Amino acid sequence: MSEDEVNWRRYLAEFHRDRAGVVEAVLSRSMGGDHSPYRWLARAVSADANLVLDLACGSGPMSRELAQPGRTVIGVDLSAEELALAGQRGPGPWIRADGLSLPFADGSMDAITSSIGLAVVTPLTAVVAECARVLRPGGVLAAIAPALRPLGPRDLRVLTRINARLRTKPQYPGPLELVGFTKIAESHGLRRVEDARERYHFTVRDRADAELMMRALYLPQTRWSRVESVIELLEDRAKRRGAFEVAIPMRRVVAIK
Repeated sequence: MSEDEVNWRRYLAEFHRDRAGVVEAVLSRSMGGDHSPYRWLARAVSADANLVLDLACGSGPMSRELAQPGRTVIGVDLSAEELALAGQRGPGPWIRADGLSLPFADGSMDAITSSIGLAVVTPLTAVVAECARVLRPGGVLAAIAPALRPLGPRDLRVLTRINARLRTKPQYPGPLELVGFTKIAESHGLRRVEDARERYHFTVRDRADAELMMRALYLPQTRWSRVESVIELLEDRAKRRGAFEVAIPMRRVVAIK
């Protein structure tokens, strides 16, 4: 099966049905200095943004990160299971909707955030167009997505061994690193004002950590036996050498309407 043959809609529905909350569980523990990717994304939203849309909100970590007095954060996702978990963890409101057809009026949002959502909701040009539609003039679109760098030599050694066991790399339905974002944003009246990268890391101490990290990856074409092989590799390393880091580089883009 080629990458083009992945039924992403079905895969994502099943992934988030069976593993609701797993992405939050990993990224909330992934640190860069003193903060997680969620905190980094939240810093792109000004304090005076009163109505914020959290696109592809999952189990709601960004919505909770953005919460402050006088602000309403609306979480939107297609997964009923993720939204149910979000509802247990925060006040919402939580809305089940497609990112390509948002149930909001033109120019109604002060800001939109998306943690990995722009790499998942496709096509990118359509979701950016929809974000531009619901943003007010001066409103901000801020998103983070997995990146290829920054990585150090030690990071590369660990990731190379993981990918060798998998015989592939994690995949996303949209473009890796949001390639083409700037041109697409400009075509829909958004001006990119930031493009930054940071290295985060997830610490593996034991088999449970290894399983959690591997369960959070999109691997639509990978047999579980290969994933299990990676889990055993990471477990063995932790036993022999102690806790170690697996790098998670991220890219943050910010655009203003």
